[in-house]
Amino acid sequence: MTRPTLLSDAAVAAWLEGHPTWRLADGHLVLDRRFASHRDAAEFVLAQVATADRLDHHPVITLTYRDLRLELWTHDRGGLTELDLAYAGEIDVATS
Repeated sequence: MTRPTLLSDAAVAAWLEGHPTWRLADGHLVLDRRFASHRDAAEFVLAQVATADRLDHHPVITLTYRDLRLELWTHDRGGLTELDLAYAGEIDVATS
């Protein structure tokens, strides 16, 4: 399978303007979210398994009680690609 190419800084900045729940940190797209309970946060994490497997793109997820951090970047490219934006966009749709 052909892997996507890195996005330009301008493309990432333009995408971020339309997705205010995301931020850029150390070249990664980052979503920080507090859930009502640990169970709600864990259920969100479990829901990510199907998306990650379907896109063949797996985020770094940190769960601490009800606080979740999800980080996206294309590991084998060393930065952000369309895969990251597609995954983040699906999360935005699912949580809106």
